[in-house]
Amino acid sequence: MAPIGFNWQMTIALIPGFAAREVAVAALGTVYAVGGDDDAGTKLGVLLAGKWSLATALSFLSWYIFAPQCAANLGVVKRETNGWTWPTVMFLYMTGLAYLASFATYHIAVAMGAG
Repeated sequence: MAPIGFNWQMTIALIPGFAAREVAVAALGTVYAVGGDDDAGTKLGVLLAGKWSLATALSFLSWYIFAPQCAANLGVVKRETNGWTWPTVMFLYMTGLAYLASFATYHIAVAMGAG
């Protein structure tokens, strides 16, 4: 995931993010060891601002624009189409599109000096 600007913490956060996108934020809080108090969101934001470049943050956002929504959506498509063909196609093309969009976003941002 390095070509799209992701570090290992971001890559780990993608895994539970396939269950539900909201879980990715909690996973980032876990891998960056941010406590669960009332101020955790602010602490995570400050921590990420110091660890991620603008190009990396834009790449991460770009990933979540195009990545598959969640595992439940794939399950609904499987149920509605009575097979695994379309959920598999959907997962592969959306993941590929997310990677390409993140790659382009990251490298354009780096070229513009945001890296």
